[in-house]
Amino acid sequence: MDIERILDEMERLLMDSARVPFTNKRVIEEDELAGLIDGLRDNLPRELRDAGRVILERNRIIEEAQKESQALVDEARAYAARLSEEHIIVRQAQEQAAAIIQKAEGEARKLQSEVEAYADTVFSQLEKNVEKVLEVVRAARSSLRHGRDE
Repeated sequence: MDIERILDEMERLLMDSARVPFTNKRVIEEDELAGLIDGLRDNLPRELRDAGRVILERNRIIEEAQKESQALVDEARAYAARLSEEHIIVRQAQEQAAAIIQKAEGEARKLQSEVEAYADTVFSQLEKNVEKVLEVVRAARSSLRHGRDE
């Protein structure tokens, strides 16, 4: 019999017992009450052991849940840190890329200017050489004309 039933039986025994006239007292069957008390003593340790096991299991479950929740929090923090680091790395890479592009554009402008200056110098020399050749050609032609005319 479980504790609840024993307590119910004890209550029934009390309520069904005879009253002592003009008092608040009752006459209870001693052997029946002693048997119920023995049953209560037998069942209490079992119930207490079961309750102890339930408490231990509950504590184990709570501890496990706390470990899992802490692991999730740690994982979330690590993920946030990785995202932050990746964001910083991406931002640094973008800044470096912008600096490289800016430097390359500056170098390209400088190179373009140098190329144009070089081309201008080459064309100037070529123009002078062509003028000299033209003078030689004109002189040769003039000499050729003067030679025919004489």
